[in-house]
Amino acid sequence: MSEILLVGARPDQVRAVAAIAHELGHTVETVSCAAEALELIGKRDFSVAAVEAADTDAEALRALEDEAGKRDLPLVSLPTGRNGAEADADRLALMRSEALLRGAFEAAPIGKTVLDDARRILRANRAFALLLDSKPDALLGTDITSLAVSDDRGKLAAALTRVAGGDLGPDDPDRSGFDVHLRSSSGSEVWTCAYLSSIDPAEVGAPLLMIQWVDLSPRRHAEQARAELQLEHVARAQAEATAERMHKLQMFTDALETASLDELLPELALRLAEQFDVQLAEVRVDGPDRAGPIVVRAAAGRVLSGEDDSELPTEAWQEMPLLIDGAARGRLRLVPSAEGTFAAADRSLLGDLADRAALSIGRAQLHEQEHRIAEILQRGLLPTELPEVPGVELTAHYDSAGDIGEVGGDWYDVFELRGARVGIVLGDVAGKGIPAASAMGQLRSVTRAFALGDGQTRAPGDVLTRLNRHQLALAAEDMFTVLYAIIDPERGNISWANAGHPPPLLQKGSGHGLYLEGGDGLIGIDDIVYGDLERPLSTRDALIFYTDGLVERRGESLDAGLERLARAVAGGPEEPQALCRHILTAMVPTDGTQYDDVTIVLARMATAARSLGSSPGGEHPGRG
Repeated sequence: MSEILLVGARPDQVRAVAAIAHELGHTVETVSCAAEALELIGKRDFSVAAVEAADTDAEALRALEDEAGKRDLPLVSLPTGRNGAEADADRLALMRSEALLRGAFEAAPIGKTVLDDARRILRANRAFALLLDSKPDALLGTDITSLAVSDDRGKLAAALTRVAGGDLGPDDPDRSGFDVHLRSSSGSEVWTCAYLSSIDPAEVGAPLLMIQWVDLSPRRHAEQARAELQLEHVARAQAEATAERMHKLQMFTDALETASLDELLPELALRLAEQFDVQLAEVRVDGPDRAGPIVVRAAAGRVLSGEDDSELPTEAWQEMPLLIDGAARGRLRLVPSAEGTFAAADRSLLGDLADRAALSIGRAQLHEQEHRIAEILQRGLLPTELPEVPGVELTAHYDSAGDIGEVGGDWYDVFELRGARVGIVLGDVAGKGIPAASAMGQLRSVTRAFALGDGQTRAPGDVLTRLNRHQLALAAEDMFTVLYAIIDPERGNISWANAGHPPPLLQKGSGHGLYLEGGDGLIGIDDIVYGDLERPLSTRDALIFYTDGLVERRGESLDAGLERLARAVAGGPEEPQALCRHILTAMVPTDGTQYDDVTIVLARMATAARSLGSSPGGEHPGRG
């Protein structure tokens, strides 16, 4: 609120000026002479100074005028109350003073409103009208509380009541201003600070209230901008921290998805030790069938051997459970380095890594279990022994894939047929694991049933045609290759039909082998009548039947694998079991990169009526 200084004014002059000043929201300060005024304006700020110059010391008045000029303080004369020309001059000066006071009210840079005792607006300046996107005249008679937002109306009304009643202490917030949100004519909110004061009714004849409104919107916008900038910085920091955290999690779990449990646990321990730069890292997992726990420790970039697994006090460890299928099946444990600390963020990260590790461990355990089940199922469906057929020496081998869960649908069957003949079947069902092994068992049984039907007189092509139609009638989605061959030692020939299976290799003497090409499409695709193929055999001829796991390599053409098999057979021994072992040694990698089952059935035309029986896989220990 601005102040007006009256110098040497008479009582009637003070009352007249005060009436106008209070109406316009100004306070009045009076001094008796120019010397007192000179001293006071050096200490306080005034909007205007009015001087009754009739009895004022001229020298003091000049000093006051000089000081007022330096401070840009308007200095006006009060009327003297004399008659004639002097009285006219006094009235003119009073009018000028009134005009100056009204101008100060109207031109004030902050909003000002004068209210009657019903809180209606008697006068509003231009600054207040601009706050509300309105005009001063349009606001006259408006209840001031109706301009506030609903949440602030009660607060404003209560403050006006206290000010009107004079219940203001020195620490009352209404004295120092309080926030009020007003609603503009366009509906937007205007944030202001309201300063309330009362106008003495003795001076104006009726109680009035004065509110000065300071627009806080620029400050609010600045604060919002600062808050948004701070939020942006926080969000950026959080995003960077999250990205770093995800990067660490990804690095931790990379290349762990397809690892076996034996490969997985040492790698987890190594990555834990590296991730946290700790003295010791441990992965502890419950063993299968309630056996003792599997414990793997790592430090300084290496997996520790047995002599390094000395026990440490419990309080030295930081640990996190491994929850697999909702139950604790192990723990990740760390011993921080002597100079390091283990903060809350580290523990949180360890919890995330434990979740990732539990998923990988659970997956590896499940794959191992499925692998064991599928292999047991598959081996249980394969022949336990080979028939003894005069004139043919037989041996066979089956080995499951090296990868966990990669047991496939390979099968073979060898059975004696009427007329001292031998039937040989090899097949390969698309897919891996238990479903492929189960489908293989069904197909093996159906194929044998068709082969042994009609008095065991059906030709290979007839058997495959019936098998194909059986699959089409079932509308089964399984696709598989199969080869059925009949060796007749008495006639000295082989007849066969092939449904997309790799061709058998015929080895005659020590020369290069001959692949028995020919055949038709896969079983279960189209209604095909499979044809029969036939070739004569001589004594000591060897026939090698196999599945594609023997000859296929990733990144290598099938022709290269077939050529490698032909060389291995040509350079191998004559005796069937020894030749089978020789083929496996030459063809099957020993570095764990065998990705498919390997099946071999080997038949050699004998000079005498004898045969060699072999249980599946007996000549080459299975690695599955």
